This record gives sequence, C-alpha cells and structure tokens, in this order.
Amino acid sequence: MIGVCLCCLTGCWDKVEINQLAIGELVGADMDPNTHKQIVYYQIANPEAIATQKGGGIKSPVYTYRVQASSIAELGIKTADILPRKLFPDQYQSEIITERYARQGLNPFLNFYERMYNRRSNLYLFITDSPLSDVMMTYTSLERLPGRYLRSLIEIQSESTGRVSKKSRVKDLVENMESSILTVMPMLSISGSKLLSTTDRYEQINANQGNLILSGGAVFKHDRMIGKLKLKQMAYYILLKGESNLFFESLTVNGRKVDLQATKLKVHNHLYIVSGVPVWKVDISTRLVIINNEQKKDLTLENLTEIIEAFNRQVQEKTTDFYQDTIRKEWDLFGLEDKIKYKRGKEWKAVQKQKNAWNQTKFQFSVKSKITDIGEIINPYKGVK
Repeated sequence: MIGVCLCCLTGCWDKVEINQLAIGELVGADMDPNTHKQIVYYQIANPEAIATQKGGGIKSPVYTYRVQASSIAELGIKTADILPRKLFPDQYQSEIITERYARQGLNPFLNFYERMYNRRSNLYLFITDSPLSDVMMTYTSLERLPGRYLRSLIEIQSESTGRVSKKSRVKDLVENMESSILTVMPMLSISGSKLLSTTDRYEQINANQGNLILSGGAVFKHDRMIGKLKLKQMAYYILLKGESNLFFESLTVNGRKVDLQATKLKVHNHLYIVSGVPVWKVDISTRLVIINNEQKKDLTLENLTEIIEAFNRQVQEKTTDFYQDTIRKEWDLFGLEDKIKYKRGKEWKAVQKQKNAWNQTKFQFSVKSKITDIGEIINPYKGVK
C-alpha cells in the first residue's frame, strides 16, 4: 500500500534541478506605441546572492532580461534565445504594466495569461507611470527581491494605512472584465530623480532615493485604464468598498491638530428607491484611537465629544465629495449599475429602462464612532507658563 501511494507523489517527477531553472519573481510588460511590438522584462532571481553571503563583494540578487517580439506568443521563443535556463514563472510575485499599455487595453495580455496552465491569478498587478526600464532596473532596500518587496508593500499598506486593498490581483481585474464594475489597481512610481541600478545601492543609507513607491490608483473599465485616483482618495474608495482594516484622519479641533486612527470598521450599504430615484445608503461604525493631540485644553468628556463630532462631520464631507467627483467623471466605482440591473419590482423596472440611471443615484452617508483609546496620557503637557 505504501508503494502504491508513493507512485502518486509528484515531487521531482521531471528531475529538473534548480540550477536548470530561471526562477522569475517579477515581470513587467509594455507595448511600443509606434510598432505595437510586445516588450517584456523578466526579473530572474539569483539564488546564490539571496543566500547569506560570507565574504566577497555583494552580488546582484536579481538579473533583468528584456525581450521584444511582434506578438505575445512569440515572446516565449525570443525568451529562449537569451535565457540559458528554462523560464520558471510559477514563483512570480508581482506583475507591472505601463500606463500607456494599460490605456490601450489589456485584453490580449489577459486572454493570453488566462490560457497559461501555470499562471498565478493571485499576482498583484501594478500600473506604473515611470519608465518601465527604470522600474525593472531598480534595486529595492531591505527586501532585495523587488517582486516580493512590492507584494509585501501591498499587504502591509492594506493592514496599516487602509490606502491599498489586497484585492489588487490579476484575478480581480479579470473578474470585472465583462461587467460594468470598475476596478482600481495600485499605481507605482520611482521616488527621486536618481536611478539606483547597481549593487552600490546596498551601501547607501538613503533608502528613499530611487525607491519604488505606491502613488495612487489606476481606474479600469473592462480591460482599459480610464483614469487615476490620488493616494489620499484611495482611502475613501476602499472605505466605501468595505475593504478597510484601518483608516486615518487628521482634524482641526479648537484650532489644533488631532490625528485619529479608525479601527474595527463595519460598513453596511443598502440600495433602495424613493419616488423613482435610486438611493445608495452607506452606514459606518468604528472605534477611534487618538494618535496625536496638539490641543492645549484638557481631554474632558466634552472635548472627546467635540473630537468625535469633528471626525464624523469631516469624514462625511470628504467621502461625499469623493463620491460626487466619481459621478461627475462617470466612474461607477461601486457597481451601482450592476446592482440596479438585478433589482426586482415595478419601480425598479422603470429605472432600469433609463439610460445611465446609476448616475442619478443619490448618496446618503452616516458615521457612528466612539473613542476607545486616548493614549498613555490623558491631558497634554503644557510646559512652564
């Protein structure tokens, strides 16, 4: 029985050694606007450099190969011309697409990607407004594998700032390809003007210069990029989507700055109809933590109430402004058109016959919050008078 079970195991069945594989960890794609040729950058991990080095100079943890072909399918043939090992794409961590390629439409790329049996649909997808050649030739600090660095950046940001969602994968874009729902993918840029493409990077203390950073969101309709969101707007978008774990807001209370962190966010939304007009109601409840309090007055119950009311009022105003801005741009970021389509009832049938009825949807927003953590000190230090 043990012998029969062993025959079913697939480990090392193809007898391919690791030194025969080119392990890809990051891939970037672009399209030449003039020749329409496909351009791909493969970033291949260097296992010897990733392991702990003892003595000797610093070795490159990755090598970047540029491949250009007249079609996506031909890229595999061209890749074999320059790679001395068999490309192993199963370990890709992230995918980067240029903004110009995204604005042309990613349908050919996504269809080709979906046909691959060894594809990874949980790859995080980034859109870059920086030159792809610079992005793919940039070494990252702390995490030396750029693909893993970008993956960690998404996961940490989603947990600690609420400005990025983990639903930023290739599969999330594919799922909305044939619906009216818009998709937002993270935007990627290079900080600073100096490109750090040599291992001297690891001997410099300035980690900000020439680093890869998140700069906003790319808005997709079907397979085509149609606009951008600023990084600050991303927080309100993810909040309304109900995907926020944390939310930060800076207020001015009694002429002084107060910074709050919203935790344990609960979002309830409901689409209903009033006098033939759709209404989208979003209710949010949260617990607040005071991160910074620069007020000169004592933190009394009355003052806590002022902070809570200021938080509720400001979040309501900013969120409503953001929603109205998306309506003006005709961006259905919250899938209202799709929700209206599947509603039942005579009133809804009349609305469904109207063109762009979702664009007339009224927005109602409410926030309920309470302060549960004020920090280590109740009242601020006032110094010597």
